[in-house]
Amino acid sequence: MKKTFCILFVFAALTCSAETSAVSFQDLQNGGWEKYQGQRITLTTPLVVCGSFYDSLILAPERLYVPEERAIGLDKGDSTTYWQLKNYNRQHSIKLVCKVPYYLNLGATVKNLQAYVTGERSLQTGQQPHFRNYKPSKKVPDVGKHDILVCSANIQNYFVHLGGYASRRTTPKQRALQRLKVASALTRFNADLYTLCELEKGTAAPADLTDAMNEIVRKEQYDFVRTSATDGDTISVGFIYRKDKIKPYGELRCAYQAPDIYAYRFMLQGFEDLKTGERFVVSLNHPRSKRGDAATANALRMENLANIMWTIQNAYNDGTYTDPDILMLGDFNCYRYEEPLQTIVGMGYQDMLASDSLNYSYSYKGECGSLDRVFASPGMAKQITGVRHVHWNTDYYYSASYYSKYNFNTTEYNAETNNIKKVMSKAAKKNLLFRYSDHDPVLIGIKF
Repeated sequence: MKKTFCILFVFAALTCSAETSAVSFQDLQNGGWEKYQGQRITLTTPLVVCGSFYDSLILAPERLYVPEERAIGLDKGDSTTYWQLKNYNRQHSIKLVCKVPYYLNLGATVKNLQAYVTGERSLQTGQQPHFRNYKPSKKVPDVGKHDILVCSANIQNYFVHLGGYASRRTTPKQRALQRLKVASALTRFNADLYTLCELEKGTAAPADLTDAMNEIVRKEQYDFVRTSATDGDTISVGFIYRKDKIKPYGELRCAYQAPDIYAYRFMLQGFEDLKTGERFVVSLNHPRSKRGDAATANALRMENLANIMWTIQNAYNDGTYTDPDILMLGDFNCYRYEEPLQTIVGMGYQDMLASDSLNYSYSYKGECGSLDRVFASPGMAKQITGVRHVHWNTDYYYSASYYSKYNFNTTEYNAETNNIKKVMSKAAKKNLLFRYSDHDPVLIGIKF
């Protein structure tokens, strides 16, 4: 007991002391971490929130990007630039242990941070620092004058059935709220085609989401492409479309030569614009994640890519599709300069996000980058008017306290009937569009 009291007394003395040393970030980099160990400092360099956790933050002088988003970083092609970026991110990130505000978003800034140095690139404060929060715009980005608007989105495990895998993350009340949030955000884009990753396999999940979207617009505006998926992985992909604007054509194909657990995470489907009669083919993809050994994961993604390309080629060889305009999109679980995406570019497809080096759709451990990509065949690329990420998810802090305060406990919602017309509180309405997933969606404009 005496030892505990002594530790608390020392901590209180450090955090309450008015005497601090004014230190710049450069000072810390030049031996300051060791020099100011155990001392209270005022960090004069403005810092940006790059990552949020329950009891700590990742701070840096600017937003940090995944090195593979800007340089080759494969085992067989590591570039000097890649290692420079990797080392830069490590040297410029700071861990701050503090009371994290539930409302804090990535991109928030703090000036003259007062804390004490606990180790190299590590700070701690017993108080809640004063942040200038960052709030993404609710405005839908402009992708130019288009005939068809496509929304590509990972909707983070949209399940209808709560048993098994889904029950690890959701309760009936949370699932009902997810239905409302996802449907509200997607209809806000007013897209003509939605290509969705992380749907529960089968027809129940896309049918449920389609019904929710129709309830919001109050008419039977949307329909979905049926699939016969009954086995394999729990997670699948799918298409929802405006039936007054476009229609599917050709047979829905899954990207594997033989039955495979991941077969339904890759689908190929043709669509026709009802006004002009123009057609295009969409390859929707969700390759393996990076879990486990990096080399093994890369090899599996390359295998996924080979099957995707085989399926596309086979669909043209047997006459299912004839139009040369192909759009490849989805959550590729790869950054720009990783081997699978560079292979796609090497095959003649154009990376429609290549010119936007500062864009991102995902954040992990303080680094952001774009896992959600868009590639187009040469003819398709000429018809695309714009491609933009919508930052409604990645920048929003994802915590139990955030959802408890702004959504779950303040939303009057009938979980049994999934009645989407129930009245919501002002707080829930305010945040309804945000953080419905862990990925940002991508909007693509097409002008035939």
